[in-house]
Amino acid sequence: LFKLEEEHRGATAEEQQVLSQYVGWGGLADVFDPGKDNWAKEYAELKGLLSEDEYAAARSSTLNAHYTSPTVIRGIYDAVERMGFRSGNILEPSMGVGNFFGMLPDTMQDSRLYGVELDSITGRIAKMLYPQADITVAGFETTDRRDFYDLAVGNVPFGQYKVNDKAYNKLGFSIHNYFFAKAIDQVRPGGIVAFVTSRYTMDSKDSTARKHIAERANLLGAIRLPNNAFQRNANTGVVADILFLQKRDRAAVERADWVDLGETPEGYSINQYFAQHPEMVLGEITTESTQYGKQETTVKPIEGADLAEQLKEA
Repeated sequence: LFKLEEEHRGATAEEQQVLSQYVGWGGLADVFDPGKDNWAKEYAELKGLLSEDEYAAARSSTLNAHYTSPTVIRGIYDAVERMGFRSGNILEPSMGVGNFFGMLPDTMQDSRLYGVELDSITGRIAKMLYPQADITVAGFETTDRRDFYDLAVGNVPFGQYKVNDKAYNKLGFSIHNYFFAKAIDQVRPGGIVAFVTSRYTMDSKDSTARKHIAERANLLGAIRLPNNAFQRNANTGVVADILFLQKRDRAAVERADWVDLGETPEGYSINQYFAQHPEMVLGEITTESTQYGKQETTVKPIEGADLAEQLKEA
C-alpha cells in the first residue's frame, strides 16, 4: 500500500490480489502488546511501519474488525436478490477492505458503490481494490446522505461503546444499534438494510433501540447464525444475526412483535421473532459459561450441517 501511495498510482491486478488478503487486526491484539515476548519481532516491525495515528487506529480496531465469511455474504445477496433488488446505490458503512463489494453478484454490477471505513490503512486498501467506488476513509458519523441508498449491506461493528454523532447522541445507542439507526435514515423509503450484527440487537433486555428501528422499518426477516460462522476467518466464536429491514415511508403506530423478548420451550429468553420462528435459528440454542463465569445462551452448530445450504433454506 505504501509503495503504491509513494508512486501515486493505482494497483495492478496482481497487486490487488496481494492487497485483498489483508484481514485487519481483529483477534490479533497481542501484536500491539509490548509485554508479549513471542510477538516482539512483529511488535517492533509494525511500530516501525505505521505512523503514530495509523498505529493507534490499527490498535483500536482489534475490538471489532470481524471480517464476514464469503458464505454469509453470498447468503445475504441471494436474499436481497429474491426481494427483487437489481441495481442502485449501495452503501457499506463499515466496509473493512470491502468483501461485500468484491462479492457483488453479476446481476447487480450496474450499482453504484459507496463505502465508509474508519481505519485508515484498511480504508486506503479498499480504495486500491475498488477504485470505481466512492469510499470515505473516516467514521460513519462524518457522512450524511438522507434517503439516498437503495440498499445498505455489511457487518456492523459490535461493542458496548458509543459513537459521538451529534444527530444521534441523544439516543444513547451502542455502536451496532447506532449503525442501524443511521443507515435507516440514509436509505430511501422502500430501501433495504441487510446487516450482520451482534445478537444483542435482537436479544438485549432493553428494547429502546428495537423500538426506534421498528418505528422506521419493517423487519422482513432475521437469521441467527451458529457460533462458528465466523470462526475460520475472524477467530471469534460469537453468535451473530443477519437482519433484513425495509424502510417505511411513515412511522409505524403499532408495536412490532420483535421489539419484545419471548421464550423458547426450554425456557431460554430470546427475541420474540426467534421464539416464533425457531427454524430461523441455524443451530441448537444452549448455554455455555463465559470467561466471566456466567451462563450465556449460544447457538451450537448442527453436526454435519452445511451453512450455505442452511442459509439458502432460511
